[in-house]
Amino acid sequence: IFINDAVSPPPTMCTRTRSRSRSRGRVSAPKSVKHVFPKNAADALSPAYESLTFILGCLILLPFGPFVAWQVGWCTAWEFLDKKTLGLVPLCARLSDRVSPWLGGLTRHPKDGFVVLLLLYLGAAMPALFFYEMRRAQDVGFSVVRCLAFNLFRIGPMYANFMWVYVMCHKEGHAINGSLLRRGAMDKLFGSAFNHWVGMFHGVIPGVFTISHIHNHHKYDNDENDVYSTAFRPRDRFGSWVRYVPEWMAYALNLSSLAFFARRGEWRRAFGTVASTAYYVCFVGLVWRCHPAFCFWYLIYPLVEGNILLSVVNYTWHAFIDPDDPSNDYVNSTTVIDGQNFCLKEEYHVVHHQYAGVHWTRHRALYEKHLPSYKAARASIFQGENLFVIFGCIVSRDYKKLASMYFEPGDMKPEEVEEMMKVRLRCHGRDVATRIGRSAKAKKESEEQMRKEKE
Repeated sequence: IFINDAVSPPPTMCTRTRSRSRSRGRVSAPKSVKHVFPKNAADALSPAYESLTFILGCLILLPFGPFVAWQVGWCTAWEFLDKKTLGLVPLCARLSDRVSPWLGGLTRHPKDGFVVLLLLYLGAAMPALFFYEMRRAQDVGFSVVRCLAFNLFRIGPMYANFMWVYVMCHKEGHAINGSLLRRGAMDKLFGSAFNHWVGMFHGVIPGVFTISHIHNHHKYDNDENDVYSTAFRPRDRFGSWVRYVPEWMAYALNLSSLAFFARRGEWRRAFGTVASTAYYVCFVGLVWRCHPAFCFWYLIYPLVEGNILLSVVNYTWHAFIDPDDPSNDYVNSTTVIDGQNFCLKEEYHVVHHQYAGVHWTRHRALYEKHLPSYKAARASIFQGENLFVIFGCIVSRDYKKLASMYFEPGDMKPEEVEEMMKVRLRCHGRDVATRIGRSAKAKKESEEQMRKEKE
């Protein structure tokens, strides 16, 4: 039910002046067309489906949303207080910078020595605290105060722990053979530790990044076959995001990906998804058997919380579509230079889709390599902005604020930038979704670059 391409085709909500043959990668001659924008998201998908996803979104957000908001508020206050007092966060960063070069020999890339420190902290210390709390809950009883404190500590100041867990699961999923560690004993013992151990304490189900993300999202690039495509609804509506949340959750639970692989006959990936999910379910089942309430608030809640936040992130990363060329890389993915929310250059999201798997140290150079194309396309690009603030402006239709944050508008007037943002946020529909995939030329360039990187 969560598979978008199971819904009957709607009328075109946004058309472009160029259309591309997906089978041959050719661009047809420009056609004179008219942009038609719907009054509501239900015009893009069937009313029954839209009603169902809205109800499911409300059932997820109403009970869990207040707790997520509470945590985000407190972790933001934690960072603010730390900056004004002890400065532990920057101190830890400086210590990591000093120690990491000595550990570079244990990782595949010499700049990745910090990965070893993260494994010690997130893969050993954090789970140790988790099992200590579980044992205490069994012996003394469940404590609401300790539960709130643990979940705040787990997410970290300005959700730093959350950020590192998801970034490392992401990087590990894209790495060759799914490992960031040097080949040998380290690789054999801890090669996929982030996705198959660390992530489970923070809501990452094994298989999401290693199978579904790689073989669905990056294969189809937000088009109609992408199980969590944002192209079917106008993004400048809060209700569209509410409906998007259950679609994202279906992906995060490996449900929509499994259905997709099975329907395509990709049985190896389907079985891998089932096995990965079963592994996670067994882990949750063991903890549930020890203490049900503890399991819910220490394992299941992080799963929901983390993926509510990630649904916001992906919704923003793929919020804009060029109506004149839905396959435009530079518009389809959002770039945030010097972003505030993620590390290791994750917010060069155009680069990530053009060169998926390339090492993070290359992202800035690859961005600069294509800078003329960014400017020519009037790319979706911001600098030094908070991704969640961009999201807030999008769903609240604050086009003026979005225009003020837009990076280097050139000779465009503010009202022109506002109109461009509005048009790109409202461009949606099945016809758009069938054309939003990246062009054959861009894919060829990406594959060429990745081949060079591997060599």
